[in-house]
Amino acid sequence: MTVSQMSQVTSEIQYFHADGGDVTTHPPRHYDMRNPETRGPGGSITATVIRDARQAQDADLDTSGFQLIQRPTRVSDFLDNKEVMRVYYEECKALAKELTGASIAFTYDHLIREPGRQISGGGTDGQSYVTGEEAGGGYIGTAHMDYTDNTTWSNYLALHSEQPPKTPVRTISLNFWRGLSPVVDDYPLAICDARSVKEKDLFETIVYGYGASNYSWHNIGIETFSVKFSDHQRWFYYPLMRPDEVLVFKAYDSAGVIGNTCPHSAFSNPSADPDSPARRSIELRVLCFITD
Repeated sequence: MTVSQMSQVTSEIQYFHADGGDVTTHPPRHYDMRNPETRGPGGSITATVIRDARQAQDADLDTSGFQLIQRPTRVSDFLDNKEVMRVYYEECKALAKELTGASIAFTYDHLIREPGRQISGGGTDGQSYVTGEEAGGGYIGTAHMDYTDNTTWSNYLALHSEQPPKTPVRTISLNFWRGLSPVVDDYPLAICDARSVKEKDLFETIVYGYGASNYSWHNIGIETFSVKFSDHQRWFYYPLMRPDEVLVFKAYDSAGVIGNTCPHSAFSNPSADPDSPARRSIELRVLCFITD
C-alpha cells in the first residue's frame, strides 16, 4: 500500500481511566515500575482514529507541536553506544538549536526500542543496558506526555554535573524519534495534535524505575501526564517512516505545556504489511534553553 492510500486507520490505544479525575481535581499519582504491586497504571483501551500526518497541512512545532524532518544521520551503527553519544547526540542538539533558536542544549540518554525490550544508552554512566517490558521496554501503547510544569530539570542536570542557566527566557524539551528499520510499518508512533489537548484530559503521574538503572530519571522520578481519551483529540502518524526521517515533537514547553506539547503512543497498525520488518527505533530528548 502506498503512502497516498493511507488517509487514516483505526487502532486501539490505552488511556487513563475516564473517571479517574484530572490534573485540576486530584494530586499526582506515584507509580514505581520497580514494584510489581504498583507497576501498572491501568486504564481503558479505546479504538482511536489516527490520521495520516503526511497529508496534514499545518504539522509543525509551532502549531501542532510536532514536525517530520528529512535529516540523514552520520551514525553507522546505532548499537555502538559510544558512536551514538559522540555523533547522534551532537546531531540532535544542533537540530534542536536550529528549530528553537536555543543557545544551550543538553542530552544524556537515548532509548532503542525493539519487540519486547529496549536498550538504555548514555545515562549516568555512559553505558548501555537491555531492559524488558517491566521497565518500559518494547513498544509503549499507552497515551502519555513525557513531562509536566512540575518537572525538576535542575535534578536531571545535577546528575550530570550541569546547571540550568539562571534566567532562561524559555525552556523546551524536544523528543527526536527515528525509525532504524528499513521502514516503520507496524507499531509506528501516534502523536496527538497539541492544540486538541485540554487540561481535563490529563492526570499527573510521577514514574520511578523507568528504563535501566543508568537512565537519568530512573531514581529521581519523571513527572508525566497520563492521558484520558476525548473525542476532541486529533491523533496522527507518519506512515512508512524511513531512517533518513526524524519525527520531532515537543515534550515540554515553559510557554505552556498544555496546548504546546504532544501526547503520544505506539499502536498496532491494521494496514501494516504482515511481512514488513519488526520496528526498531531510537528516541532521545534534547533540553533547550533560550536565553535571549
